[in-house]
Amino acid sequence: MIPEIGAMEIFIVGVLALIVVGPKELPKLLRAVGGIVRKGRELTAEFRDGIETLAAEAEREADPFNDLRKEEGLRPGMSPEEITEHIMANREREAQGIADATEEAEKKPSDEGDKA
Repeated sequence: MIPEIGAMEIFIVGVLALIVVGPKELPKLLRAVGGIVRKGRELTAEFRDGIETLAAEAEREADPFNDLRKEEGLRPGMSPEEITEHIMANREREAQGIADATEEAEKKPSDEGDKA
């Protein structure tokens, strides 16, 4: 539970800081507090990134085929036969794409030769 801090509370803290620290030292104190807050936010972001990395690694270890499922477009609940057929169909499409690209690349030089 985070307590809410309103404008009145901030004003009271500012007046108390002005009285306790004094007008000369107040800018230094505010810079120091700003630096501490910035450092705290950096540490929080670093901690969050570390937790997210650990969670991603744990997810990969728990389901090592998750990347394959995303890459191949597999749906949950597919039978092993359906998965095999789906992956084979993907490979056939890739092979056909490569064959088409190769055929097209072989045609281009002859087309240019015909023009010349």
